[in-house]
Amino acid sequence: MSAPESVISKTGLERRLSVRGVIALSISDIAPLAGVLVIAPVALGLAGTASIWAYLVGCFIAICAALCMAELGSIYPTAGGLYSIVHKVLGRPLGFLALVDYIFQGIFLPASIALGIGTYLNALNPAIPVGLSSAIAMVIVTILAILRINVGALVVGIFLVIEVGVILLLTINGVTHWNQPLSILFHPVVVVDGTLASVGAGVVVGAIAIAMFSVNGFDSALNFSEETRGSRKYVGWAVVISVLTAIPLALVPFVAGLFGAQNLKAFLASPTPLTDLVQSTWGPVAANIIIIGALFAFVNALLAITLQFARIFWASGRDKAWPNPVNKLIGRIHPTFNSPWIATLIIGGIATALCFAASLVTAVTFTAVLIIILYGIVAVAALVSRYTGKSLERPWRMPLWPIPPLITIAGVVIALTQQSLRDIIIVVVIFAVGTVYYLLYLHRAKHDRWVPHTPINEGDENN
Repeated sequence: MSAPESVISKTGLERRLSVRGVIALSISDIAPLAGVLVIAPVALGLAGTASIWAYLVGCFIAICAALCMAELGSIYPTAGGLYSIVHKVLGRPLGFLALVDYIFQGIFLPASIALGIGTYLNALNPAIPVGLSSAIAMVIVTILAILRINVGALVVGIFLVIEVGVILLLTINGVTHWNQPLSILFHPVVVVDGTLASVGAGVVVGAIAIAMFSVNGFDSALNFSEETRGSRKYVGWAVVISVLTAIPLALVPFVAGLFGAQNLKAFLASPTPLTDLVQSTWGPVAANIIIIGALFAFVNALLAITLQFARIFWASGRDKAWPNPVNKLIGRIHPTFNSPWIATLIIGGIATALCFAASLVTAVTFTAVLIIILYGIVAVAALVSRYTGKSLERPWRMPLWPIPPLITIAGVVIALTQQSLRDIIIVVVIFAVGTVYYLLYLHRAKHDRWVPHTPINEGDENN
């Protein structure tokens, strides 16, 4: 990349990340291998072989959402990420609800990946309890997340190489053991009560949200923007490069594995289908090697996700979203590591507790609803911004506007119609409580409460 045009505003966080480091963190946050091994089995259980269609549609919507985020993120490059964007474009109330959505993602998303670690450790050795091992992994990652951001980025970069290697092996295994006909695409089936049954269109639509969850995380480039050196347009490029890199890494091994399944019914019903396939074709030693490599990738994803959401939570304290004692507590920066350490401990601590209380399926489906709702809100912001912010500099402009935000909004609305009523009700209750809090506390003092940080350009800096 060429010399930077402008520098993202200075804050209490240190600018130690290169653009490449941000992209590595963002791809790791998307966690394509975790998507294949942890999230995809949930989609397979719900939609069976039709989950391929759900993935294709979900990934297309995710790319459209990423284009919206890239443009808006280059205008408002803050650690608050999407909630700051929504606040600036759509106003204080919706901005706060976006923060509430983000925070619940920050609790359940790490827990879902940690539960994936426990699930695959249990596959290695059934004597290892899923909940306890997941919680231990969450504690270790929380400690790592308190270190300097460039240290975290280095660890993530190393583990990302391992992750790509495992993805390559899974792809080769599926492609070289092609067992299923193309008809599983056009006459899809799912396991119902132990037998294969046809799949309805509504089930496919319901799985789109899970597919979008599987490739979610490209917005993390925005949350690291206050620690990134260089031009604001690089924030936009980091979002787009991350999603375009991660989607093939997630989609190709998933499709190859499904067509490589020897026993389709067992594959669709298994909590660990791709590693089961490796064991049946290459033997238990190869399967264990894949699982060990996958565990490195899961830790990598868990670290990147915890780093991201700790910064969102820290930013909410800086932006005065809570009573002053809470703001001061979560807004603390570690004197040695220059990291938001209290915010990291809180996010990690709650996620650790959830490892004992939530199932993997529950964590995935609920988080998927939160993710697609926020996608929809940001897409609306991308439309509104072009009309209300005509004079704003847009260092990175999305192509084909307004098609990407319109596709995102349509996809989100359609996907929401097929989500679990329980998950929808829980989200509605969360938003209702957030609205009451906003009206009773934040709205009463507009100048002293809920004042999201405004980025300032401060000259050039080499990247």
